[in-house]
Amino acid sequence: MSKKDTLMADAQKFLQKGQAEKALSCYREALTVDPGDQRIRQRLAELLAKSHRNDEARKEFETIGRNLASNGFYLKAIAVYKQIERLFPEDIGIALTLASLNEKHGLSANALAEYKRAYEYYEKMQDNKEALNTLEAMQRIDSCNPNIRLKYAEVLLQNGEKEGALEAFNSLGQLLLDRRDEGSLARLAERMTQLFPDEPDFLCSVLRKKLNSDTANFVAVLLKAVIKNNPLRYDAWHLLVMAFRSTGNNSLLKASCQHFIKFFPEELFPRENLINSLIEEQDTEGALTALDECEQLFIQKNAASILLESYIKLNELVPFNVRIMKGCARLAEAAGKNELAAEFAAKIGSIACVSTSSVSVPEPESERGVFEFVDDFEPELLDGQVQKQELTSSRELGGGREFDIHDFEDTSNNLYEIEIELDEEPAENTPVFDNKWFDTVNDIFGTIQTETGKVRFASGVDNADAQSSYDLGLAFYEMGIYDEAINSFRQAAEDPERRLACMILQGACLREKGQLNLAEAALTALSESPDLSAENACELKYELALTYSLQGKLEKAHQLLEEIEAVNPAFRDVAKLLKISPTDGNEENFDFSEDELLGFDIK
Repeated sequence: MSKKDTLMADAQKFLQKGQAEKALSCYREALTVDPGDQRIRQRLAELLAKSHRNDEARKEFETIGRNLASNGFYLKAIAVYKQIERLFPEDIGIALTLASLNEKHGLSANALAEYKRAYEYYEKMQDNKEALNTLEAMQRIDSCNPNIRLKYAEVLLQNGEKEGALEAFNSLGQLLLDRRDEGSLARLAERMTQLFPDEPDFLCSVLRKKLNSDTANFVAVLLKAVIKNNPLRYDAWHLLVMAFRSTGNNSLLKASCQHFIKFFPEELFPRENLINSLIEEQDTEGALTALDECEQLFIQKNAASILLESYIKLNELVPFNVRIMKGCARLAEAAGKNELAAEFAAKIGSIACVSTSSVSVPEPESERGVFEFVDDFEPELLDGQVQKQELTSSRELGGGREFDIHDFEDTSNNLYEIEIELDEEPAENTPVFDNKWFDTVNDIFGTIQTETGKVRFASGVDNADAQSSYDLGLAFYEMGIYDEAINSFRQAAEDPERRLACMILQGACLREKGQLNLAEAALTALSESPDLSAENACELKYELALTYSLQGKLEKAHQLLEEIEAVNPAFRDVAKLLKISPTDGNEENFDFSEDELLGFDIK
């Protein structure tokens, strides 16, 4: 027997006699013989913890944890740091270490829970710098979580980082828009009006960035709601025209331009778009009428070149049309492009068979009204007239109560789910902006939502995450952290393919915790399952046999072991255990030591 083995045997003898200090000396000396033996160091750390020498125990546990993590054994490292956490529950550094380990192994929900605990600690301590670092880590894990983004933006603002906060709020607005969550977006716009009264319209700035994407139709629905609340929102009208232009809906584009002109008759943008839409539809007469009506307005505003482009498009569409060519000559002259004006005048003279010099640039046709187009919306007017008023804030969208910065404080310590309902397709009618997301603001950060497919508490897991939870449960089991093991096995049991195996291991955990009757009841109940495979049946009978042995029911234990051997003679150490007669009268025959159990290959 080597010196290390002798020291380990001596340590066991001292422990049986209750001489913990002598056992500790043996473990320490064994470590000097083989410093890399993590099994010895673990025994030393556990004995130090039982002796309430927590600081010394922590030092040994951290040595083990760092070694495991550096070699990629994240699950076992998590189990080790959980033991440290039991000794130092208030140490937030341990929570951050656990968060990092869970993140590296892909256990996103567990990582978020640990980061959330760290964030709440830093928030309580008013340490905004560390709070921001923690929230950044959470965003790294779940970048599409609006609750995390909201908290991040608020903390930036509290920390005096206005530009960063504005960027974060805008990013959140983009996310809500992508999710078609108009109620939350409206309430966020209201919040932004309160926080940044001197900044440009938040909602319009968010919507503007989505005009060239697949969300343009949804953007138009939101803008129509804004305009119905306040028809004098110029930016909203401008964006609505751009949205319809982006979607290619020419009919609604013309209608929006026509209404835009009603409220802002001096603006050139809607007239330009109306004319171009008519040209695209090859409505020559309609385009010419609209051009005639607004020609003087464009010239007065030194924008003759804009109309000139429209006339040239018409000329390409309908060549040799004298009316169009006269318009080209007239606008070219007004724009200061004399050579081009002369060129068109020459063409007109050629067509009319008269001298170029005799061709005069005609005045515009008599004014005609802008065409009326059928539309699916009409901004409501008071008494049928446009009332001049101040541009209102986005508060008109959401309505409701005043906000206070303290509304964003979390008063709950529990993790639970908030579901944000999303419409898959934008409604054609005006959306009703509800207050649900922001009205439950005290709950906003009391939950952690993750992307589809990641581990979620009480919600189910996919195969990869179930395997990680299962492996983590085994690591906890081997480290003797049975409550954590049970929690992990419960998570893994959401996968139907491993549900029975996880339930069997939960029964084993109950046995190791000393809850023998409960373990027996659970394992016995599982034996009635119709889905029990031959392999699971052997696992179940084995764990139940160990439970019976600890209860002194040796004959029952022996019978189960015989049943296992009949199916699989090579199963674990069943052959060895069967050599022990249940009639020997020694109730400790099946009561294995911790050292013996550590050698079992739990699968």
